[in-house]
Amino acid sequence: MGYTSRERCIRAIKREEVDMIPLNLWIDTPEPLNSLLKYLDLSSYEKLLAYLKVDYRGPPGITMVGVRLKGGFKEEVYKDEKGRILRRDIFGVVWALPLKEGHSIDIIHPLKEMDVEEYPWPEVDEESLDVAMEYRRKYEDYCIMGYTLQAFEQACRLFGFNEIFKRMIMGDKTVDKVLDKLFEITYTQAKLLLEAGVDEIYNGDDVGAQGTMLISPRLWRKYLKPRYKKLAWIIHSKGAFFHFHSDGWIEPIIPDLIEVGVDVLEPLQPETMDPAKIKREYGDKLSFEGAISIQKTLPFGTPEEVAEEARKRIEELGPTGYILRPSHTILKGTPLRNILTLYEAANKYRKVSQT
Repeated sequence: MGYTSRERCIRAIKREEVDMIPLNLWIDTPEPLNSLLKYLDLSSYEKLLAYLKVDYRGPPGITMVGVRLKGGFKEEVYKDEKGRILRRDIFGVVWALPLKEGHSIDIIHPLKEMDVEEYPWPEVDEESLDVAMEYRRKYEDYCIMGYTLQAFEQACRLFGFNEIFKRMIMGDKTVDKVLDKLFEITYTQAKLLLEAGVDEIYNGDDVGAQGTMLISPRLWRKYLKPRYKKLAWIIHSKGAFFHFHSDGWIEPIIPDLIEVGVDVLEPLQPETMDPAKIKREYGDKLSFEGAISIQKTLPFGTPEEVAEEARKRIEELGPTGYILRPSHTILKGTPLRNILTLYEAANKYRKVSQT
């Protein structure tokens, strides 16, 4: 028996029998996305998802729907006295934009000096929910994931990394006040997206580096675990799933994530954690998404190595409880042939034997 894409994803998350391993895509930079569309002579992101046989639907890039914010700081782009191009976002964080290639760098953190009581918090723009509602209506047979504010990462930008970690260690109550405000935004977005009928809520924060955690498990449990637990309760109360994201090595807190109520752990970065080991230890309580290397195999491997990694991940992480996807957004410079090979191989190997 075959399932719709939506049924297939839900069954995989619940670790029930599936006909095929579900597929997802994350490619939120203009390149290689534009080159891929041009190479395949496709006119839209939607047609690319159909071509690759992806089981999720959403706007171009991260394939997730969201709810915008309003108010807060005036967003603007300007030059400083050094001639740098700067961008102020809605939270008041100022970013230095790269002149050619590379990533923006946050350089001004408003709460490092500003009194929290005077800070102009943005609020959720409920009118922007229309996009999520339209995707749910249009793609009733596909899985829809809702994106919500990653509160801890935003708090780090508001204070600056050194400042927030110092305050957390010292037990500064200001950190709690800020996290409460930010998580209220997250909770409000989640509630609205759940009303729109999304299947999964995406949240979580990057707390892992290549070989260690960026925050101690003790501080993570003190400041973040109770707040994620509340988010999980909100999500599960509407019958949806909690999709938790963190890059890097986070093995010490995986049991905590299970206790919180996380349903899907992503991206299971293979450079930092052994996907097969994590599946063996936690696969009866967690489902997984990702695990295809964007640091090594996709950008630098041969097409044969890419196909083998897809086959290996399906064997290690399937036959259910796994959604195949690159471990993060596909990077600029990744060979188009490797991207296509990944999905060709995934579609070749993902069918689950019913014997």
